[in-house]
Amino acid sequence: MRYTYKGVPTYKNPFDLALYQMLLWQQKPRTLIEIGSKWGGSALWFADILRSFGVDCVIHSIDITPPSISVQDVTFHRGDGRNLAATLPADLMENLPRPMFVIEDADHHCETTLAVLRFFDRWLVAGEYIVVEDGIVDDLYGPEYVARLMGGPRRAVELFLRDRGQDYEIDTGLCDHFGTNVTWNVNGYLRRVR
Repeated sequence: MRYTYKGVPTYKNPFDLALYQMLLWQQKPRTLIEIGSKWGGSALWFADILRSFGVDCVIHSIDITPPSISVQDVTFHRGDGRNLAATLPADLMENLPRPMFVIEDADHHCETTLAVLRFFDRWLVAGEYIVVEDGIVDDLYGPEYVARLMGGPRRAVELFLRDRGQDYEIDTGLCDHFGTNVTWNVNGYLRRVR
C-alpha cells in the first residue's frame, strides 16, 4: 500500500504489475477504462507502460472524486461505478477504439463490482478483458469488513459468472502465473470468450 509510481500512490501488488505488463503487451488495447482512480497513480503507470510499448491508447479513469493530476493520454471523469451509463453513454462507448481493456478497482463493494461487470457485459467482445481488482480483501481483512462489502469483489465475480459464465472465463494462466491466485485480483482476470 506504500508503493508509488513517479511519486504518486499507486496501490498495486508487484505480481500484478508484472501480470499487467504481460497482458497489456499481448492485448495492445486502444482503449483502457479504469473504474476507481484514487490518486491517479495507476492511470499514470498504465499510460506510461502502453506508450513504452508503442500502443496508441486512450485511457478513461472514473472516480467519484477524480484526482487533480494531469496525465498524457488519460481523461479523468467524475462518475460512479454503480451508474456508469451516466459517465460512459452509448455514443461514447460505440466509438471507442478497440480492443478495449477494463479494470474494475472502485470501492470493492459487491454491488459496485457487479454493476461494473454488468455494464461492460454489453460492450466487451470476444478476446477482451475485464480485470476485477482486490478480491484479496477477503484474505487481508476480517469477516466484519468483508460483510460490510457484501462479500466484496470475489463474491461479485462469482455472482456474475453464475449468470454469464458461458461468455467469460477466468484466465488461470494469469491468476496462477506465480502460484495459485498469487495476485490481489483473485480469480479476477476475466476474458470474454464469445
